[in-house]
Amino acid sequence: MAVLAIDIGATKFAVAIVDSAHEVNFRQDIPTTQLWDGLSHALLNIRDSQNEKITKIGIGSAGPINVQRGEISPVNIAQWRNFPLIPKITEIFPDAQIAMVGDAVALAIAEHAIGAGRGTRNMLGMVVSTGIGGGIIVNNKPLEGDYGNAGYFGHTVVGDYDGGCNCGRLGCVEGYSSGTSMVRYAQNNGWSGADFVVLAASAQTGDKNAIAAIEFGVNHLAKAIINIVQIFDLHHVVIGGGVTEAGDIYWKPLEKAVENLSTSLGLVEPIKLLPAQLQRNAGLIGAAMAVGLE
Repeated sequence: MAVLAIDIGATKFAVAIVDSAHEVNFRQDIPTTQLWDGLSHALLNIRDSQNEKITKIGIGSAGPINVQRGEISPVNIAQWRNFPLIPKITEIFPDAQIAMVGDAVALAIAEHAIGAGRGTRNMLGMVVSTGIGGGIIVNNKPLEGDYGNAGYFGHTVVGDYDGGCNCGRLGCVEGYSSGTSMVRYAQNNGWSGADFVVLAASAQTGDKNAIAAIEFGVNHLAKAIINIVQIFDLHHVVIGGGVTEAGDIYWKPLEKAVENLSTSLGLVEPIKLLPAQLQRNAGLIGAAMAVGLE
């Protein structure tokens, strides 16, 4: 049976039908700026285009989330604080079973089942994009926590740098290592580009400010990764999100930083950094799995 899946990100929303073969169909992307008006319109379009009644809905959302109340408060969507996402979706699909997880938890679920983490028992799944999120698999099951935010480590502190993060906290890893934050760091040092795609391209051509910004970001992300994998004694880390699409100009420095900082853990087993295999559909597939994809 197919499942309606929803992926709430900082810059765009995605809705789609995910079938039992993990194929993503009828995908629609909506700019975050359209908020509920855009998302609800896409949901109505999918509802009205399906021959079969939608009975299951899986949601992966940027956090923090509140699974007890069905609310979300994404750090990078200022207009949505305690936004009642599940109650609003229930108005459109009153009889559907709905489950919600963090967006990086959704990625972790999908990658663990059918992607880069397949065959592992424990793993950390990460999204590195406009924001930074995490999802943790322990003994083949995703951790949830009290409100659905277990593994949500993007706002743990790794220094005292003011990266201008929207959470308001000084020194959080997202303020160092998100695509937005690396761009901001480069701009503060004289680089004139506008986004991370351009930053990565500049680094490819040898621009020193662009290279320094990426190294600044990955070094602090590596600190956060080491902290998490050390706490949970896991050695597989799967990373997705738009920043990783930059390729080796980002990935190689990150591998080096993790290797340099994992001296204590490396005495047991090296940490394996793995790029996500499911790419842009990982969140949708994982959200569908969270509610029970059959």
